[in-house]
Amino acid sequence: MLNLAAIEQFRGLAAARGPLLVATDLDGTLAPIVAHASEARVPPGTLAVLDRLSQAAKVAVITGRDLNTARRMVPVEGVVVVGSHGLEASFDDPLIPGVDRVALSAALEAIEQRVISACPSSYLHIERKAISTAFHFRTAPDLEPGLRQALATLPEGLRLREGRMVLEVLPDARGGKDIALSALTRQLRARALLVMGDDATDVAMFRAALSLAQTERVHVMLVGVSGGAETPPEITELSDVVVRSTEEALEGLETVARALGV
Repeated sequence: MLNLAAIEQFRGLAAARGPLLVATDLDGTLAPIVAHASEARVPPGTLAVLDRLSQAAKVAVITGRDLNTARRMVPVEGVVVVGSHGLEASFDDPLIPGVDRVALSAALEAIEQRVISACPSSYLHIERKAISTAFHFRTAPDLEPGLRQALATLPEGLRLREGRMVLEVLPDARGGKDIALSALTRQLRARALLVMGDDATDVAMFRAALSLAQTERVHVMLVGVSGGAETPPEITELSDVVVRSTEEALEGLETVARALGV
């Protein structure tokens, strides 16, 4: 359960000058981390709270999942979705870069074959997304050294992103959760931000929120969701509140919804 100090901070958002934007990561923040990414689900109670919040605030999910998968996981009409670490969005904005999907698909296929040749059992742990490929090792930690070696050098136009027990190859485009948050804040004219996350890419989103607080005088509350030793230390260092689970993250969202009267 949340402590009283955290509850008061969540309630304080209702009194901040609006509009309020609730921008949250997906896996590890809304959906509990599971052994296999395909089995992850956002609990019905969390979806219901997001729906209620969308009636009184702007709500966005900014995730590493591809756009279609994220929308299936969060089928809430009033929620804006940005997928692939800020490279796919359900809205148009000049800050969101374009991607040559045909060339990218061929490049990712070549990387996948290289990894499978180096680590034959890795094919069981490959997650092909719309514009990236994730190589998971949560259920097979012994794969990590081989994966890292196979992915040590990448062709021009691709880059490696490290996450919680996963290595992901994605386009080396000028995108990210930080840029997505800035674009959303501008488009939705938000004056208050509740930003929630748990992973390395969320650190950039947190820093972007703090920058907006300084340059645009936006009221910001940062909430880190602890995943234990897997949580990057920057998440804890930057957060105004650290919650211990997706259940406590839900409690925080519920507190905001009630304070907004929805």
